[in-house]
Amino acid sequence: MKRRLYKLYGFMHSLKYVKELSASISSIFDERIFENREHIKMAADWLLYMQNSDGGYSRKFSFIRGRDISYIETTGYIIPTMIAVGKYLDNQKYIDSALKAGRWLLEIQNEDGSFNEIDTNKPFAFDTGQCLFGLIALYKYTHDQNYYKSSFRAVEWLAQNQEDDGSWQRVAYHKQKHTYYTRVASAIYSFALISENETFKNVALKNIDWVVKNQLANGYFKYSAFSEGEDAYLHTLIYILEGVLDIYEYNGDQKLLDAILLNSEVFKNLNGNRDLILCSQYNQNFDCVNSERCMTGLAQWAGVALRIFEITGDEAYKHCAMNTLFYLKAKQMKSSTMKGAFSASIPFWGRYGWFDFVNWTNKFFIDTMLMYEKLELTYLDEQERFVGSAFNMSSSVVTDSLSYMDLQYIEQLQKILPRDKKIKVLDVGCGRGVLIETLKKQYPNIDFYGIDPVFEGENIIKGSSYKIDFDDNSFDIVMSFEVLQHTYLEASLAEFYRVLKNDAKIIIAERNRHSILGVLKPFFECFGRWMYPFDSPFREKWYGVQEWRYHLGVGGFFIKNFVTIEGRGKPFFNRYLFIEGKKN
Repeated sequence: MKRRLYKLYGFMHSLKYVKELSASISSIFDERIFENREHIKMAADWLLYMQNSDGGYSRKFSFIRGRDISYIETTGYIIPTMIAVGKYLDNQKYIDSALKAGRWLLEIQNEDGSFNEIDTNKPFAFDTGQCLFGLIALYKYTHDQNYYKSSFRAVEWLAQNQEDDGSWQRVAYHKQKHTYYTRVASAIYSFALISENETFKNVALKNIDWVVKNQLANGYFKYSAFSEGEDAYLHTLIYILEGVLDIYEYNGDQKLLDAILLNSEVFKNLNGNRDLILCSQYNQNFDCVNSERCMTGLAQWAGVALRIFEITGDEAYKHCAMNTLFYLKAKQMKSSTMKGAFSASIPFWGRYGWFDFVNWTNKFFIDTMLMYEKLELTYLDEQERFVGSAFNMSSSVVTDSLSYMDLQYIEQLQKILPRDKKIKVLDVGCGRGVLIETLKKQYPNIDFYGIDPVFEGENIIKGSSYKIDFDDNSFDIVMSFEVLQHTYLEASLAEFYRVLKNDAKIIIAERNRHSILGVLKPFFECFGRWMYPFDSPFREKWYGVQEWRYHLGVGGFFIKNFVTIEGRGKPFFNRYLFIEGKKN
């Protein structure tokens, strides 16, 4: 009850920010994806907007209180990100922002080398470690000895306050030990390499050794939550992996890679087989205990997955990153003063940072996107990978037997397919090829081929509707049944046009949005009662007759015939369109 009252209180106060609130609500349904460079720029520009006059980056924008005070901790680790994005975009303003933030850190550092946590105003190990990332980055960029000296003092303080077992406790959040302080160890190790200081290096390794000792047999790390007794957010769970991965990349210790993979393999399998987009919170059995989305954790997970892919070559990690980044880009704010930001949770009233837009999500999103750019993947690659993953998790969608609607489509095809002419037919999105196998028996004169993003087999190629692996003018007929609703239509039709011979036929069967189910579909989707998750970055596209006329006309096709087919059950409830057309 108390939480509900807080939510109501937050909503009432949010009326002060009607424009931002409206943009946040509309973003739930805004699936637009841009070029990667644009998403990176949007994220970086919002950080510029969030930089306060003192030089620090505002902790968050809240629907309740607006912009917050400067956050010491995240200002520290945003600095290297702004330097990197300034180089990537070839724009000095981002680097100037980092330099301004660095000057602020020098001003507020305590005499003993520590940095304070802003709510308690007491020196904290984690905050000091995160500021260390920024100081090191600025020293490397400017060669200014002030940043070196500041870094040295920070590491000395961290070393002096480390517990005998390698953890930090008396200067830690809630005075509790946390395994996600690997992020502190990572910063210390980085400076140890610069300063060639073995003592500092041992401080970092001592912490990492303690963390690895606290890994359970199933890969989960103990002490990974903000507070004892809580289930950890994805944010802190991936923090642990980031820190250990940093140290592994520095020293190549196989023991560390083994610990990383023991944990990351679980997340990889969850991401690929159960949780299409990872949950906000997991318990120590890796059960999803909060199905909301922790946006920072997702940005971090995509980055870790990319790094492990580079180390191991395991394509499944790349696919995890693709699905996750596709989701993040779809959920990035695209209007108002929040353009480029991310709500802390999806939905934005979720448990993690409810009603807030926190700056650190942008930091990790930019870091990951800068790595991702090297793969030269497009939003079409991501969308098809996401849809393929969703199909893999929905065993009832693609079956080994003919469905009721398959039989209806065969009945229509029998009026079109020639029985005495040698032709080539391509079925796009053919699944396991059940329809093809049935037609082969009825039409031995026709050479049937299939293409599908998930399945492959005899005459079935694993591939994309956006990049069909056949030559131009290859087919007499291209057909597609209940597939184009899962694609960006314009790109798919362009490929159909390319592989069809001149005056060849196109055959499409799709659900008709002018039906009872078409009206109800958005509600089913929002409540998670559809193939895609409730907050899916892509939703099925259903069209009516006039919309199909428009899209096919733009795609270069002449429409010969429309047939309305009633689905199984009550009339008008679930209707389908069977379309026969010709390439102009």
